[in-house]
Parts: sequence; C-alpha cells; structure tokens
Amino acid sequence: MSATMLYDPGQAKPARLFVWDCTHTMQTVDVQSGMVLGRACPGSEADLPLASCIVSRRHGEILQLEDGYCYRDLGSLNGTHINGVLYGRDGETDSCLLQDGDVLRIDRKALDRAHPEAVVMVFSTSWQDTEWTEVPLREDTGDIRIGRTTVRQEGIKIADPAVSKKHATFRHGVHGWSILDHDSTNGVFVNNHRIDQPWPLHPMDVVRVANTLFLFLGDRLLYNAPAVQNNQLSIHIEERSVRNLFQKRILLKHIDLTVDPGDLVLVLGGSGAGKTTFFNAVMGYEKARGKITHGDHDLYKEYAQMKYEIGFVPQQDLLRDDDSVYHTLDNAARMKMPADTTPAARQERIDQVLEMLGLQRERNSLVKKLSGGQKKRLNIAVELIADPSLFFLDEPDSGLDGIMATSLMENLRVIADEGKIVMVITHAPDRVVHLFDKVIVLAKSLKTNSGHLAFYGSIDAARAFFETDTMEGIVKRINRPDENGDGLSDHYIEKYAQYAGGTV
Repeated sequence: MSATMLYDPGQAKPARLFVWDCTHTMQTVDVQSGMVLGRACPGSEADLPLASCIVSRRHGEILQLEDGYCYRDLGSLNGTHINGVLYGRDGETDSCLLQDGDVLRIDRKALDRAHPEAVVMVFSTSWQDTEWTEVPLREDTGDIRIGRTTVRQEGIKIADPAVSKKHATFRHGVHGWSILDHDSTNGVFVNNHRIDQPWPLHPMDVVRVANTLFLFLGDRLLYNAPAVQNNQLSIHIEERSVRNLFQKRILLKHIDLTVDPGDLVLVLGGSGAGKTTFFNAVMGYEKARGKITHGDHDLYKEYAQMKYEIGFVPQQDLLRDDDSVYHTLDNAARMKMPADTTPAARQERIDQVLEMLGLQRERNSLVKKLSGGQKKRLNIAVELIADPSLFFLDEPDSGLDGIMATSLMENLRVIADEGKIVMVITHAPDRVVHLFDKVIVLAKSLKTNSGHLAFYGSIDAARAFFETDTMEGIVKRINRPDENGDGLSDHYIEKYAQYAGGTV
C-alpha cells in the first residue's frame, strides 16, 4: 500500500468484528487501530488471539486511516481471504481497505472446501447490539423464509424497514442449501457480493440481509436479527351501540381479529354493515365496548398518547386550495410532529413523504391546481407526515379513474411495506386486489340488524369461503335482495363463527 496516513481513532466511526473460530462461539470485538490478529498460543502477543492451528502467530493487522480502516496481511502462511479474494504471500497484494460487511476468512488458499479450523470474521460499521440465534439445519429441515412482516413457523422475521416483506429464502435442495433473493429492494449479499440468482452455500459463508448477518455452518445457521416487538393490532369489539329516543341500537357486534405490521387490509361490507363505524371504533374516535390494543398498548386507555400513532384519511378533502403542496405539508408537520423536532429533521421528513407519494415535482404547486389523484395523495401525505404506525383510509380512490386509483393503491402498498398497518375501505377492490394481504368482510345481519364479522383472512381464502372469484362477488353474497344481492349475510356470519370458533 502507498503512503499510510493514520487517523485519530477518537474521530472515526466505530467498527466491530464478529469472529467465529474453533471456540465455536461468536465473539464481538471492538476494532482498535493497530490491532494484530494472530494464533492463540502460549506467549502470543496478538491483540485478537484466534483459536486455530492454521492462523499464523502474527497473521494480520487492522489500521485506522484517514479514509477508513485497512487490513494488512503480515506475511502469514495461509494468507487472508477478503470477500473471496486472497491477500498475503500468494495474493496480488497484502492489504485492502475495509468496507462495511466485508468478510475476512482464514482458510485453505483454494476455497473449494472449508478447513476444519477455518476462521471467519465480519467487519461491520453498521453493527447492532443483538444476541446471536442458532437454527439447527437437519435433513428434514424445510425452506426458511426471511422477511420483515410475514411470520411463518419455518421463517425468520426481521424487524427492519430495510428488509422487504418477502425478502429471501434459505432453500434446502438435493444438492444442499442455497439462498434466493425474492427481488428485494436492498438485495441479498453472500460474502459481501450481491447475488442475482439462487446461490449455493458452503460452510463458513456469510449472508447479509440489510443489517442482519447469517453465518452458514452446514449443520446450523447463526443470525443476529433484532428481537421482534409485538406491534400487532388486536381488535376485540363486543358491541358498538347508540341510543336514540331511549332505545338502544346495536351497530356492531362480536368482532375479533388481529392484524400484523406490514399488512395492507381491505375492508369490505354491504350497505349499512358498519364499515365507517368499525373504523371509528378501532381508531378510538367512537369507543366500543371491548378492547383495542396495539402491541402492549391499550388504545382506549392510552388514547391521549396513542392517537399520534394513528393516521386517518376521510372521504372528504380537507385541503386549502390557496396553499402550496409544500406549505400544506409544512403546516401538517409543525402540528403533528413532536415539538422538539429540528427544522432539518422536519424538512427531511417532508422531502421523504413527497418522494414516497410522487409529489416532488408538485411541491410548489397550489393545491387547487392539482389533479384529483394528486389531491388524494396529498391528503395521504398530510397524515403520513407524522409517521403513524396505524393508517386508515375511507374510500381514498373515490372519483378516480382506474389508472389513478391503481397508482394510489400502489402508494399504500409501499407504506404498508414500511411495517405499518394500513386498512382501506374501497368500492372498487377488484382492480387492485392483488396488492392486499388480508380482507375483512362485515355483513349486516337480517336477524339482529347489526354489523357482524363475516370473514377475515387472505384474499384467496376469502374467494374460497364465499365461493366467488371476485371481491364484488363477495359483497353480492351478503347484500340484501333489494340491493341486488343474494341475501346470505346471516349464512356467512354463522359460517364464519364456526370457521373461526367464535360467537355470533
């Protein structure tokens, strides 16, 4: 390496090494400038002693330079592989500038198979304080899916916005294990190389998904994903009623369901089934008899704090025509974001929301000059500015043509994929049904004259349950005959109660 300029360690971004050697435990080591790596043996002077017979006494060192960190092999017998490239005695050079996620490996010079005492180290400047979890890999172990929001018995959920909902899969085939990237936004890296096709795995390979590392050891998998918090929305409505002239009228009854973060949920219902009433009860605007929880928080009991976690876009347009798009969002940010938010942070959030909803080009336009679709997106932006975790929209696509409505719903899909719960009422669901994860079907009982839960589950399960290929077909099943429906609301209410093991 040419002239080496050491850098003041106190000013550098901290870095760590995750180290796996013959101790068969994952060590976390803070990187220090001038740190020498060497074999753990009596009299060793190595700053990082490594338990392996193939490591030289003074194998390599890490230096902190003006432009980052550098690894230099110190003439070791076996050299050091960095992302599969050999450095040292038989390599083209002995030193390498280190980047976040780089995989350092001391192994056989030809990486055709791992040496029994191979050592692997991952250099990280984006490390997270998490425990490492071990997953045994047996002959009968099935595929292991990796994603942010979808929880499966055989999967690993990673609570990280940089992880896609269905990010990757560790696949077990006849030739061993491989990793597949499901067209994720931020990719999958094997030994710090982004893959673009299914990639076979070999012992000591390091797979990175966003900030989570996976060490493949052949018979097990180690990973350091952060613990998943319970951010489910749990809805238990015993009854929502009103009184009129001393008479009690029940609007909703017996609704129990749980929604996962990252789910985009369609809310369907016939006329008078109580869709808007359901929204108001869940959001705490009009409390029902029951309990609504988000994670460990009781929304009714903690409404004063929880209301800031809720975004609601009603049917009505609440924008001021003579304001610009930017000033509309700036005013919303000043009202909705925490009082101690800095001007720079507020500006960053405005730009982020404008970009997310495709409004950057219109930032200086007057509201009255916007198209119908742009106004709808701006209404969403006003609520999204405070980064709520629960998002409710009542017919956001009303009055829009098919192309604009689809574009709007695609925006909502992006919002849900950030780990938010998004619930939408729409009267034209079939053109965008592929974007939704779940559907709630509310039906008005002819027996009780109140709204009940007639179904909750995936789109495909709903089609099978109602024996129809379309969402409009579902509404037809539960609508009254005088509304051009089949009048089967009570049939499906009772069927779902048996299906879910609930009560009518």
